[in-house]
Amino acid sequence: MRMELPSAPALPPDAFLTSPRDTRYIMDEGRRDNVQVIVCFVVKEEFIYNEPPELALSPKMGVGLRMSFELDRRVCVLCGGVGDGEPALCGRLLNLSANLWVHVNCAMWSTEVFETTSGGLLHVDRAIVRAAGVICHLCGRVGASVQCHKVDCNVNFHLPCAAKIQTAKFVKDKTFFCTKHPEISPEVMVTSLEALRRIYIERDENTFLSRLFDHPDSNTRLCLRLGALAFFQVGQLLPEQLKTFHNATHIFPNGYHVSRWFWSPTDSRKRTLFDCHIKDVNHRPKFVVCCEDHTYEGDSATEAWSEVVASVERLRAQTDALRFVAKGIQGETLFGLNESAISKITESLPGVDSLFTYTFRHPNSPLLDLPLAVNPSGCARCEPRFRTLIKHKQRALASAPSTRCSTTYQIRSMRDGGTNSSGRTRGRIAASFTDELAAAQMRAMFGREPFSSSQSYTLYQKMRKDWRQTVYLARSKIQGLGLYAKRDIHMGDMIIEYKGEVIRSEVGEMREKRYVAQNRGVYMFRIDEDLLVDATMAGGPARYINHSCDPNCSTRILAAGPYPEDKKIIITANRPIKALEELTYDYQFELEDTTDKIPCLCGAPNCVKWMN
Repeated sequence: MRMELPSAPALPPDAFLTSPRDTRYIMDEGRRDNVQVIVCFVVKEEFIYNEPPELALSPKMGVGLRMSFELDRRVCVLCGGVGDGEPALCGRLLNLSANLWVHVNCAMWSTEVFETTSGGLLHVDRAIVRAAGVICHLCGRVGASVQCHKVDCNVNFHLPCAAKIQTAKFVKDKTFFCTKHPEISPEVMVTSLEALRRIYIERDENTFLSRLFDHPDSNTRLCLRLGALAFFQVGQLLPEQLKTFHNATHIFPNGYHVSRWFWSPTDSRKRTLFDCHIKDVNHRPKFVVCCEDHTYEGDSATEAWSEVVASVERLRAQTDALRFVAKGIQGETLFGLNESAISKITESLPGVDSLFTYTFRHPNSPLLDLPLAVNPSGCARCEPRFRTLIKHKQRALASAPSTRCSTTYQIRSMRDGGTNSSGRTRGRIAASFTDELAAAQMRAMFGREPFSSSQSYTLYQKMRKDWRQTVYLARSKIQGLGLYAKRDIHMGDMIIEYKGEVIRSEVGEMREKRYVAQNRGVYMFRIDEDLLVDATMAGGPARYINHSCDPNCSTRILAAGPYPEDKKIIITANRPIKALEELTYDYQFELEDTTDKIPCLCGAPNCVKWMN
């Protein structure tokens, strides 16, 4: 399959460029000879000003011209209109999901939806769920999402139906009032519904990728298009394929299928569609690239593409075209395996979490709910025992095993900002999980033993690289600054390391007294009976994690080396944590007398009101 480039029209002799210094001397498809320039004459002014309205609006909207009904069969899930609507009424269609569309004004004027400063529409899915059971007061069909903003007024309309009512009022704050409420000032009303700006629907990328391959209509085949690459099928991995169908950086599922537009190896001015497949040949991955009547195979992706790339390079050198540099091109890139969206899908395949020699690109991202893979024999009962794999929703993380019971302590002072104006700081000692308790928790959560020391250290190294994409520092509702989750975190995941200067306990006592005298907050975390981590002057953001009586995090000790100074304090999630949720753990301060009580400001349902 080829894409022909249009040929240039015949030009007069004076249209040729003779000097390379001319500013119009350009490179046409890489040719280094004189270029034919198309001379465009200026049209008359009256033709410019008599331009059709749809041609004038199209560049502003950033979309092409409206297609005919025979070509555009997209239907709005709210109003039921087919194709893009008029800019002053429904507006253009926005993609909601894999094969669902909604008009921009139908979504933007819904009761549950609000627009961010960057143009993102939030809670569109909520509006669609509610409108599915709401009847329009004008046409009597379901899907009415525009509700009257007046209290105790339950009038609902489709946006086109609401716009037909002359006495209805659309307010600038995206609220709507029906004809029963005429007391709205004309100054706050909008004069036009045109939304000629950047507007999009905020959606979860992982959910969108999952729905792409789990469409209810079996006759509908969807693909993921990423520039010149089209992704059709992810394939599958059987248990006997896990060891050989991957390397340290890529996973090669059996049945993987993509297509890519690339330069033709036979014509330097054409591009051709290449079909790329990964097959199982003698229990090893075989990479196949098909182009027209030619098939290229190799044991690696680079080997399969090498002959194509070499042919393109030789052809361009022979035709005196722009040089084609093939050194930086990898076969995995041409297969699309380096794309972030595709790597998320391949890392969600069942059994991939058991590949300890593979470096995960998205170690803390949630696994996608992919559809069930096709069984090779057509019947699962015909397969050998334990042939199928189980996909674990959480990747278990644990601390290194210990031969003795060692309790972890933290010393941390709290400054009473807002409740106590004296600004006193108190050093406190808090007990946390023991190694045995952590191991028992792992067995209870995942039904298996904790990872070995080498596996835990590998996960620790990944956490050190990815913690900036996991947490961020912001103002806390509990007290002062707090640490928040940037994205969803699974139970048992390593979140961040409690960093600081490792010192002896005697030195820590001296420093604590000095910090208290200087009116500083004391941030110390005890490793064992002899050592502790001082994060007061040289610490990381983990020291800002606040206390809660209902915490979502816990602490564990990881032995990263043979010496006691190599022990690391790791903050882990003891339950699933949602994005934008504040991270907390229980300080477990020792009980003291009534004159030294520190109030607890966590606001948890089981809050004991005092931290000590």
